[in-house]
Amino acid sequence: MRLLLTAALILAALLLLGQIRFGTQVLYSSAGVKLKLKIGPVKITLLPQKEKKRPEKKPKKPKKPKKAAEGPPLGPEEIIALVKQALPVALEAAGRLKRKIRVDRLYLDVTVGGEDPAAAAMAYGGLNTAIGMIWPLVEQNLHVKDRRIRTRADFLETRTRVDLDAAATLTVGQAVALAFWLAPKLPRILRTIMKKDKTNAEIQTKEAV
Repeated sequence: MRLLLTAALILAALLLLGQIRFGTQVLYSSAGVKLKLKIGPVKITLLPQKEKKRPEKKPKKPKKPKKAAEGPPLGPEEIIALVKQALPVALEAAGRLKRKIRVDRLYLDVTVGGEDPAAAAMAYGGLNTAIGMIWPLVEQNLHVKDRRIRTRADFLETRTRVDLDAAATLTVGQAVALAFWLAPKLPRILRTIMKKDKTNAEIQTKEAV
């Protein structure tokens, strides 16, 4: 009897734990990337990480000042390429949960620029076409509460600028189900991204030579 009661209590605790909602908020701009984790009412900043204060030591030699990191680790072009690789799989996984993943906020502003006005105009048209094709899939597979997407072309800008503020939540149980489904597919996405990065690096090396 005690064994059954203990098993029932454990099962009830797991069910309650599985219903806890958690999520992330991503802020991306030219200033950098901010990533926050929300578990219930608690918010934890994951990026940028705070530097730990260390006890000062008398250096034998003067240290060179470290260069401050400028901008986000990935540029807009790299971000767009990464989204193209991961989004179809992510939407397919979300669709399996029947719109249980909730997008609380999605604010996206993209300013397409470039040194070549003709190329910038083509990129702007391609961007709007891609958004028009992808967004119905997003609404079909996710529950979007608040969204604002704006795009424009600025021929005075030398490069594309992206500003993103996105926040999404799901339950612990849904996250576990997604993790099991996505685990076998992630290596293929990562291999594709790494292969593309290697190709770009080889091209840059040849151009430098």
